[in-house]
Amino acid sequence: MQEDYEKAVLVCEDTMEGIFSAVYDGWHWSVKGCPVEIRTEEPRGPELFCTVHHIPSDQEKSEKVLRSVRRKLGYAVYEAVCFAAVSAHPEKGTAVFRTLRSALGYGQCRRDILEDLADPWVNLLMKLRTRVWRELDHYYGFVRFRAVGREILLSRITPENDILLLLAPHFENRFPRENWVIFDGRRKKALFHPAKGKCTLRTGISVEELPASGHYPERADEYEDLWREFCKSITIRERSNPGLQQQMLPLRFRGDMPEFAEGGSR
Repeated sequence: MQEDYEKAVLVCEDTMEGIFSAVYDGWHWSVKGCPVEIRTEEPRGPELFCTVHHIPSDQEKSEKVLRSVRRKLGYAVYEAVCFAAVSAHPEKGTAVFRTLRSALGYGQCRRDILEDLADPWVNLLMKLRTRVWRELDHYYGFVRFRAVGREILLSRITPENDILLLLAPHFENRFPRENWVIFDGRRKKALFHPAKGKCTLRTGISVEELPASGHYPERADEYEDLWREFCKSITIRERSNPGLQQQMLPLRFRGDMPEFAEGGSR
């Protein structure tokens, strides 16, 4: 049946809201028998038997999809598709759509869909979920804040996946009374938290728009010096294991951590 219809390629914004807006609109083509792909980049060239549709981000559509997933499929599926949607993998949108279509299509309600690892799209979604969860867990411990003036804490990170929104609840709980900013240098977006308030996400942020122009001081402050001295003091050279250290703390995280900066400079 599906071979009688052209494939529908939905191009959307590379955000969670963009992905789930495309899932909402993709259902229309899917119920007619059209194969559906969701991409976050324009096709590189013309494709046969394929129509391209540009899907604008729509908060209402996105929220409808997420409410339905949580109500009908449960929190585990809800978390898995949210984590997969912020992955850096180019096929994440299609993996999310095909998994939800398998779970909810044709009048079904398969709450155990994540166990169907023989399905290649479910299998991919679960791998993406695991990768994002691991990076998120790393950043819970690896985010480092620096004081900018007397009232703002600033952190710069360069995550592989778009995890800023997923970091928000953790740091809201840890620093509820502080003004802080976490800046994703790779995607030029920032999470702003006012003291005793809730986080807001801003996109298209340049370094110059950050507090104090986003520049770290040439010389680290006294607390960073103390932190580096503490790290040195607890080191037992005879038990040094660089391989294990790199396994537990990959090199890509270290550029934003003061204990690995030379002399306190960036």
